Amino acid sequence: MIVIVPITAFLFVIVVLQIRSGELKIWQTILVGVLGFYLAQTHLADPIAAAVTWFVTGLTHSPAP
Repeated sequence: MIVIVPITAFLFVIVVLQIRSGELKIWQTILVGVLGFYLAQTHLADPIAAAVTWFVTGLTHSPAP
């Protein structure tokens, strides 16, 4: 849970900057968001969360909680 908030904020900033620069259309953002919601309801949600935690732990060299 500690890792989720900073990653979400970071990705939100990137998305906003890309929309403002015109490189990312709003419909594409909505489509990816809907995909994320549906993906979170599948059996792949736990392995994806574990992979993200493993990756961030590897980058920061800190032990997993």
